Amino acid sequence: MKKTRIALLSLTLLVCFMAANALALTWPLGNSKDMVTISREEYENLLKYEKLELLRQIVETYYYEDVDEEKLLDGAAAGLMAGIGDVYSCYYTKEEMESFNEETEGLYAGIGCQLLADPEDHMITVIRVFKGSPAEDVGIMAGDKIVYVNDEYYTANEMDQAVKVMRGTPGTDVKVTVLRDLETIDFDITRQMVSINYVEYQILPDNIGYVMIYDFLGVVTEGVAEAVRTFEEAGVSGMIIDLRNNGGGLVDSAVGIADLILPEGVVVSMRDKAGNVSEERIDNEYYKVPIVVLVNGYSASASEILAGAIRDYHAGTLVGTKTFGKGIVQSAMEFPDGTGMKVTSARYYTPSGECIHEIGIEPDVECELDEEATKLFARNALPMEKDEQLQKAIAILKGE
Repeated sequence: MKKTRIALLSLTLLVCFMAANALALTWPLGNSKDMVTISREEYENLLKYEKLELLRQIVETYYYEDVDEEKLLDGAAAGLMAGIGDVYSCYYTKEEMESFNEETEGLYAGIGCQLLADPEDHMITVIRVFKGSPAEDVGIMAGDKIVYVNDEYYTANEMDQAVKVMRGTPGTDVKVTVLRDLETIDFDITRQMVSINYVEYQILPDNIGYVMIYDFLGVVTEGVAEAVRTFEEAGVSGMIIDLRNNGGGLVDSAVGIADLILPEGVVVSMRDKAGNVSEERIDNEYYKVPIVVLVNGYSASASEILAGAIRDYHAGTLVGTKTFGKGIVQSAMEFPDGTGMKVTSARYYTPSGECIHEIGIEPDVECELDEEATKLFARNALPMEKDEQLQKAIAILKGE
């Protein structure tokens, strides 16, 4: 019985396939309201994807439950992008595209925390509270462990789900329960539009300016410009730019920041597969001060554009460990239905003409954090006096 069923199914699929081919090969061209006229090239392209349509028909006919066709198409699109074999090229569903846009613009509706899925205790950990956010207003602090959202328990493995619940319409409320010093604290928070602080800065002892750049997104250029103005007014003796664990972001942001601190010239050039080259140049108006740049193995992409330009212009000293080595750029596109994609479109080159992809940038001064310090830094919990890389940067600026 089983062999007969398999034979019948195979015959049915073969007939379907032959019918589909016959239909395609005899597809009439004309102006009937049920037909369209296409070029031979378009027709041949349609034939390439005939298998996908056949798969869809088979699933629709034989799968034992109803399927969501939109999810099938999203899956097919995601599979096509995955077929490139490039981890940086991908397809976005409508929801994923919305999230991507929020991150890029640095603005979203929620409570205003940066979170980490802590692998040690498997808890959702607050590592940063954005300035002026609802979370800051109610008293949530870095180091708090989020255990309940609206009385629903969440672990680190469920952080994405917890984030979705905490985000929502501005003016609506959400209850967040945190664990702090073995005590649970409930916070009733009103969601608001949150501006992500991608930059934090301060003036350290010995009158040294310190600016941490978390990502090259949102209004990061304006944030660094504000830091530069503050340092200039204070007459700092030097500036530390911290790019550690900065995974990159927008090329324009890296160029905009370079424009604040570097002399006239090319910051980065990009070359596509057709050999077309584009350059990003800056003018000669800039803030001239001794600079040290902190980098590590998670400084990537736009971070390496800025670090590479500072190195090539001999405008500062790089301290830390070798950078990640992502010397390629992506172009993002959004479609009319709200879905979108990101595709690697070019290699980039530092001002000296070097492509650092899969190579990275070696620091001028090698300095590595130990394992415990690395973990604390990832949680934004490493005291400055115990940060050996930062202390090395301070020593360099002090001429020690």
